Amino acid sequence: MLGGIDLKAEVLNASSCTLCGACLDWCPYLKNLADHLVMPFDCNLKDGRCYAICPRTFTDWQRYREIYLHDAPYSPELGAYTAIYKVKSATPLDGQQDGGTVSNLAKTALEQDLVQTILLTGTEDNITPFSFLGTCAEDIDKAAGSRFLASPGLRKINEASQKGVQKMLVVGRPCQIQALRKYQDYCDQPGIDIVSIGLFCLWSLSWSFKDYLQETYPGLEIEKITIPQHGVEVLTNAGSKVLPTEKVKEFIRPGCAYCLDMTSELADISVGAFEAEPSWNTVIVRTPQGLRLLESAVDKGYLILEDYPEQELQGLKRASINKKARNLKVLKEAVDNGQLKAFVDLSQLEYEEILTCAEGMVKS
Repeated sequence: MLGGIDLKAEVLNASSCTLCGACLDWCPYLKNLADHLVMPFDCNLKDGRCYAICPRTFTDWQRYREIYLHDAPYSPELGAYTAIYKVKSATPLDGQQDGGTVSNLAKTALEQDLVQTILLTGTEDNITPFSFLGTCAEDIDKAAGSRFLASPGLRKINEASQKGVQKMLVVGRPCQIQALRKYQDYCDQPGIDIVSIGLFCLWSLSWSFKDYLQETYPGLEIEKITIPQHGVEVLTNAGSKVLPTEKVKEFIRPGCAYCLDMTSELADISVGAFEAEPSWNTVIVRTPQGLRLLESAVDKGYLILEDYPEQELQGLKRASINKKARNLKVLKEAVDNGQLKAFVDLSQLEYEEILTCAEGMVKS
């Protein structure tokens, strides 16, 4: 049985931590300082929950697809899903990123009494993220927009449990959705009934990116950050500034290089940008719960739904499989060199098949 000392050796010391927050506030030995997770004193507890639910310890993906995604058809590029749509808010929302879909899904969940609280990530300076439990539309409005710096939001599940919450909506990055499913599987009692919205994610940035922005644009107020195809755009009170993508990539968290999931494949419903039109979202439905939530938002007139263009679907699949192939190579090399313990079964991933699929997508 494995516990805290193993988490320190295999995850923290290996710089593979995703800062999902799943292990925080359960254990007095784990603390976070800004975007760093530390264990000031060794914990010798065996069979620790922190190790069991970490997305960078072994994860049985096939098991979790069977448990949570049921009979949804499986795609090697996008995971298991039943439908994919082009979606946007019927009425533009203040501060929305892309189509405003997540905000409208969250509001629908509250209004329909599907959940009592929502795990959200907001910001006070339009850069630094902070996670909180929202219970009203005003809370959802505060969290509108994307956050590109990692935040340990899953620690709030413990807070929700202590408050007696029985139904909860979690909005999170792929690594957080992975940890959430492991948490649900690990608990030996029903606990909180959770619906999940997974976000598309290529990488998260370290908090040192905030220092870089302040040094690069001293005295300017950051209003919003977006990542269009031409680079990273920083909107300030003195106009728009564009940073080269390669410069921004210097601040990507090391653990992101091992992630094989771009579209939050274990979520009930996944939401990302629709690259062809900035005012729309890509929405992937994976479970009946996710479908009910989307249909309810459409029925209430909050969201507009359209068929997903085949050309854009091929582009999405290409981007997702390329991330898998690129990071799978990095992961396999780190495991082969003894730098990292495998947190997925590399034999089940059919390594060559994924690389061949990626090459085929590029040629097409």
